[in-house]
Amino acid sequence: MLLIRNMHARIHLIIFICIFCFVLKAGLACADDQDETLKLLGQPQVTDQVAGRLPRQLSRTGENTTVITAAEIELLNAHSLVDILATIPGIQLENSVGSASATYTLIQGSNFSHVLVLLDGIPYNNLSDNFSDIGLIPARIIERVEIVKGAASSAWGQALAGVINVITKSPDPDPIGGIASFSQGERGTRDAGADLSGTINHYGYYLSGGNVASHGSRPNTGFDSTNGHARLTRDLPQQGQVGVFMNYSRHTRGDFEYIPLDSSNSDNVRRLILGMSVTQPIGGHFVVKLDGFHSQSHSNIETATVSDNQIFKKISNSEQLSGGGTRLHWRQSGNLMVAGVDYQYAQIHANDALLKTDIQNRRADRWGGYINDTHSLGMVSVSIGARYDITGTSGNQFSPSIGLTWHLSDNNLLRGYTAKGYSLPSFYLDRGSEQVWTSQIGLESSTVPYLWLKGTLFRNDTWDISTYDSQSATYRSERQIKQGFEVESRTAEMYNLSLRSGYNYVDAYRPSDGSVVKDIPSQAVHLALQYDDHKRFKGILTGRHIFWNAEEYHNGSYNGMLWDVHLNAKPFSGELRGMELFFSLRNIFNGSQYLDEIYRNNSRWAEGGVRYRF
Repeated sequence: MLLIRNMHARIHLIIFICIFCFVLKAGLACADDQDETLKLLGQPQVTDQVAGRLPRQLSRTGENTTVITAAEIELLNAHSLVDILATIPGIQLENSVGSASATYTLIQGSNFSHVLVLLDGIPYNNLSDNFSDIGLIPARIIERVEIVKGAASSAWGQALAGVINVITKSPDPDPIGGIASFSQGERGTRDAGADLSGTINHYGYYLSGGNVASHGSRPNTGFDSTNGHARLTRDLPQQGQVGVFMNYSRHTRGDFEYIPLDSSNSDNVRRLILGMSVTQPIGGHFVVKLDGFHSQSHSNIETATVSDNQIFKKISNSEQLSGGGTRLHWRQSGNLMVAGVDYQYAQIHANDALLKTDIQNRRADRWGGYINDTHSLGMVSVSIGARYDITGTSGNQFSPSIGLTWHLSDNNLLRGYTAKGYSLPSFYLDRGSEQVWTSQIGLESSTVPYLWLKGTLFRNDTWDISTYDSQSATYRSERQIKQGFEVESRTAEMYNLSLRSGYNYVDAYRPSDGSVVKDIPSQAVHLALQYDDHKRFKGILTGRHIFWNAEEYHNGSYNGMLWDVHLNAKPFSGELRGMELFFSLRNIFNGSQYLDEIYRNNSRWAEGGVRYRF
């Protein structure tokens, strides 16, 4: 059975690559005959910080890593991190009814609780069920997003399926600058915000605030979200820096459409994150970094019946996560190493306001120590990592990893990676950690003129997965295997046009009996056509489809593609400053893409707005 499944995945990969290359070659035959190749390998500025917890070139990173820049984010006219991640191959969003909805984030068909989301390196997942509320992170504050697909526990601890690290904007080098923006859309949708940023005499500042709200396209799916973000920095001697930042959000929303119930005010969330960091080079090869943070959140979940407005569910949940760490970077020719220690204090208090009883009141101390080293010798780089965690609630964990990159030629790069990872269960439960062995092999190539290709085969063997048995009303543990492949491509710009595409296939089953794991997205397609005249006009057309392979009782719908178009124009000349108009039409053909009928996606809607840079 396993051999058949592996052969099936490989055949799909070979067929997809052959068809894509044939179609692309036919299309490019009409283009100018010029020797142009995408040079996306080995560029020093293309780096990630999340895979090994220190900046290194993507071409020296064994993990399957994706980086999204601020320019790409702005082109999408995105409101929150939800809008950004929806366009990334290998990532699927579940229960997404809007930009600020309580959306589940999956990586290659994982459980949402297996994905670690970080805001400037600070955990964004909650304690109650390890959920990351990405709808609370506004797009305007994001400088870049770095994604590792596959176990990343050797660097970050509980990151069974991968890591999404959101890096917020740094102070502008000029004394003063900023952006003010406003948009208005159908169904009462609006987004207003402003940024102010600059550097004066070694002191830097970045301030941002805004509000996004909507009535929602379905009953009980409206939201109102206010966010404030601030970062202050001070340059130190020898290129060191000290910085502090604050992120605050207040959010009210309805989570689902279910006519017998009124969930229009079902989710009230307040969240505050405070962070500080000190970075100081020592000598010519060492950098010391100290971090500290405090995160607290309070949420009220309230649901009532429509018929008599009787509240039957009212849960209050307060969480606190505080901690910090220290790490040492060592960098010299051909070698990068980071070693460090992390500490977290976790506390949760939840109660049922109707029954006036505590659901949970728990606290724990968590410790972790890690070392990650990347050694490069000529065209080959080897990365070895290890981490040991004392979780305080779910046993101790040892997480090793090894990765390899091999530059087969100037335009071809081979990647390999294997690692053990884990994820903590709900802080409510006395259970052990869920665990995985991730194995990946991939090829990145720009040999074909005008084309960059990346393909990755993966196999995630997970065990101690907690599943709920509705018949016995108990949780049980099982082993699951999720394997498949992911293909991405990007063309060079021709006549101001460029094309991106992505496809991933996941075969999820239980090795105990070979049964298929349902509600796992087995196939997903992402397409994007971009236009940029580099003067006054740019736009992008995006499409996505997810085949959820869901249980029938969900009454899901996922037969077509969802298409969005985003247009941006500068009415007056100007490189960086001045006015910019933008317009978006989302779900152009009014398609349906949802796993469960009570979480239907937005129907077609339009919005327009203006941005002014100063």
